[in-house]
Amino acid sequence: MNFSLLKLEMATCGLAMLVLMLEAFVQRRDRRFLGYVGAVGLLAILAWSYCPVVSGSFAGASGFNGMWVNDLTALYFKRLFLIATALVLVMSVGFARQLEGGAGEFFALLIFACTGMMLTASVNDFLMLFVALETVTMSFYILVVWLRRQQQSLEAGVKYLILGALSSAFLVYGITFIYGTTGTTGFAGVAAFLKAGAACAPLKLGLLLVLAGLGFKIATVPFQAWVPDVYQGAPTPVTAFLAVGSKAAGFVLLLRVLLDALLPLKPAWVLVIGTLAGLSILYGNLAAIPQRNVKRLLGYSSISHAGFLLLGVAAADTFGVGAVLFYLFAYLFTNLCAFTVISCLAATLPDDERENYAGLSQRSPLLAAAMTVALASLAGVPPMAGFFAKFLVFAAIIGQKMWCLTAIGAVGVAVSLYYYLGVVKVMYWQEPRETDAIKVAWPMRVLLWVTMVAVIGIGVFQGSLARCAFEAAETLVK
Repeated sequence: MNFSLLKLEMATCGLAMLVLMLEAFVQRRDRRFLGYVGAVGLLAILAWSYCPVVSGSFAGASGFNGMWVNDLTALYFKRLFLIATALVLVMSVGFARQLEGGAGEFFALLIFACTGMMLTASVNDFLMLFVALETVTMSFYILVVWLRRQQQSLEAGVKYLILGALSSAFLVYGITFIYGTTGTTGFAGVAAFLKAGAACAPLKLGLLLVLAGLGFKIATVPFQAWVPDVYQGAPTPVTAFLAVGSKAAGFVLLLRVLLDALLPLKPAWVLVIGTLAGLSILYGNLAAIPQRNVKRLLGYSSISHAGFLLLGVAAADTFGVGAVLFYLFAYLFTNLCAFTVISCLAATLPDDERENYAGLSQRSPLLAAAMTVALASLAGVPPMAGFFAKFLVFAAIIGQKMWCLTAIGAVGVAVSLYYYLGVVKVMYWQEPRETDAIKVAWPMRVLLWVTMVAVIGIGVFQGSLARCAFEAAETLVK
């Protein structure tokens, strides 16, 4: 019971409690400062993670009877979650005037969700997997429905709750079958049981149910039904957090389950993951074509990107896993850049329909430029971060001679250019409905510049991040 392994998680949870205490006892009407307190606190924890005392504990240490592991993969993802949450908190400060009260609780829930995501990074047991995942999901149940007086938000919350409960049921039933068959819930114990050649039908059913539950979290076909409505109805910062944080948490769990617990079944799950990857790429891109709501478009785009990430998982080697880790970091800044623009426009535009973006380049050149950079990165246009991320994924599957998946991925990239550039065309080549300039508050302006520079910088100078991603992947791939 080595609680020193939980340094970062305990610090993050303590920060969330501090924000709640300040919300309750500080006599100040404008509670937006609590968002800055949370963001600064998370960046301080991020800086602390680079101290030798903390980073030195991520050398393969394990605890809690093998349920917990601290390795470079865990450290990589925990830093990703800290950065994502800090940026989302700054975005939420700019969005705070549209929140229906309780800004402090909103910020605290974001940090609690971050704590759950950090727990997922060190999971080494199916029971711990369920606890960590529910910590994340329970926070999002509340965050998605925060604008409860708006019908879209209420509808999104109900759908997310029902389908989220269904995915949790899959997980619980799957873990029950696994424990009943193997007598253990530890990843190493399940792997040893499978290696002995004792993969009976109940065990295979349990593992399939667990993978189905994780499929909901990463929004892959056929578990993607919740994505468009939830992305459209949830508050924009929550949508951004779902797109980057929740998806990354789902993928680190998927990688740990496949590479730690199910490695003896590698030939079987490579075929399943490859099939889901191809279906997700095709469905996400084709369904995005007719979309006229930008948030729904990004929702379907998220499904296609889950497919591209699964391509790296299907490669099932160090290079493929490293490509997935790099892709998630590039995807983080790219999506946050796009959703920051949407958040800035939320108070000005009547809704998120694409036609309302007409002439945005004339009303706010900064917002139009930021959205263009984000969409270009999502499409994989050089020299953006998304281009190199997709390049690594394609290199991984080509190295494994997965020609069919390579062709499907190429088609997906070509199709995505059509609907991404359609938004750019509206912003730059259509006349605006209004001529008033759109003012961008300085925190949002800073966030836009940070994400834009990161998207371009990672694409041009990708060496350091790629090296960190592949070093982390080496600790995960046996």
